Amino acid sequence: MIFTLLNENQNVRDEYILDTKEASSTLGFDHIYVINLDYRTDRKEKMQMIANYHNLDFDFFSAVSKDDIKTLNKYPSSLTPRHKACYVSHYRVYESIITHGYNSSLILEDDIDLEIDVKRIVEEEVLPFLPENWELLYIGNCYSEEILDDDVSLNGESFEYKLFPSKFPLCTHAYAVSLVGAQKLLNNLVDVDIPIDLYLREIMAAGNITEITLFPSAITQWISDDNRSDVSPGAVPPTSSLTNSTLHLLGFKKKYFRKD
Repeated sequence: MIFTLLNENQNVRDEYILDTKEASSTLGFDHIYVINLDYRTDRKEKMQMIANYHNLDFDFFSAVSKDDIKTLNKYPSSLTPRHKACYVSHYRVYESIITHGYNSSLILEDDIDLEIDVKRIVEEEVLPFLPENWELLYIGNCYSEEILDDDVSLNGESFEYKLFPSKFPLCTHAYAVSLVGAQKLLNNLVDVDIPIDLYLREIMAAGNITEITLFPSAITQWISDDNRSDVSPGAVPPTSSLTNSTLHLLGFKKKYFRKD
């Protein structure tokens, strides 16, 4: 299969070849969800290019729009429509995980970028070292300061990417959930009154779920002038960056970000 990408900088079409003989990968998880608003076809196309390049099997999961008042009203919450729509979208993914009985699921938002070597990182440096009772795993985290100098990594010191018990995880653009973790989240997400990532942190702080963080992040958000966050349009981009960006390899270049 050949897929074509319009290079944003050169206005030319580059072709990449996908070997369909190799079975599509889910990075060692049972399933990969990609939360995507139906009208953001631009992001879906970009995510499909990422999937094709890495030969990943993405399940595009329809996000709830901030304008879908009928659906939002089914979930008690004092959040603004944007943040409530984000929360409900993730909540529905947890419901889907339970319905399908997936033991492990990776949840991605549609504005992300991945390390080119993401398969090796996750399959060799992360999954073999997860505790059997893991519940949440942040492969992308916006708050690198939660890792302290004296923290001991769960996968030793020989790997560049290390696993640590979470203390202050932030953002929901790339995290994995176990089946038990999904059920715990559904049990604890009641009358949510702060953004979903902060609420997940409160659930963890209360001792109701265990969370693990990968540092540095192997998946980051892609925020720029022409790709603002749908949930927080004025948010500044995260400080973390990738060593080798998949989107850069595919020809995408970030434009300078100006906070309005």
